[in-house]
Amino acid sequence: MATNDINTEEKILSAAIELYPLKGDITIREIAKKAKVNVAAINYYFKNKDNLMKAVEKHYSNILYDIQSKIINDPNTTLEDKLIIWANNLIEYMFKWPALITLVTNLIMQNKDYESEIVNKFFTNIEFMTKVQQIISEITGIEDKDVLNRKYIQLFSGVLGPILFQVIPLVSGNKGIIIDFSIKEERMKYIESLVKTIL
Repeated sequence: MATNDINTEEKILSAAIELYPLKGDITIREIAKKAKVNVAAINYYFKNKDNLMKAVEKHYSNILYDIQSKIINDPNTTLEDKLIIWANNLIEYMFKWPALITLVTNLIMQNKDYESEIVNKFFTNIEFMTKVQQIISEITGIEDKDVLNRKYIQLFSGVLGPILFQVIPLVSGNKGIIIDFSIKEERMKYIESLVKTIL
């Protein structure tokens, strides 16, 4: 593939990456305008909009996965702080890019066989789950796998709850929230309370 081809493909992907998570659903024409290419170029490199959106999801999933791994594997952070920092970063990330939830949902709804990067890296990632359970086990002394499974689900649900509770209404234009998780102080109070309850 020529350098010009790579640059054009990257320009298209960069434009979609920049537009979608902030704006939500975008048209091929909007992406083409942002990338300064014609619509035919998008069809040439990605075949269709769904393939381009899958590439956008993969991009943001990889960033989030790298952040998550760095936090959980940091040898200089206390075990409890790893859980608190991880939870805060995940919530912050989804507040920064709120339309990602809609993107993942749309991709899965359009194709039940689609293997979502976010689902694979966060919901069905056994390696990450095991690391978090090891942290909980080391702090609490709990070794019962069933109990650790429940505690992991409680922690993960406790982090996803605020994201769903606040981000989805914001994306749809509503403001009905009890705690404003976009305020760091409020978010940290919630996260610290959540982690202490689980531990």
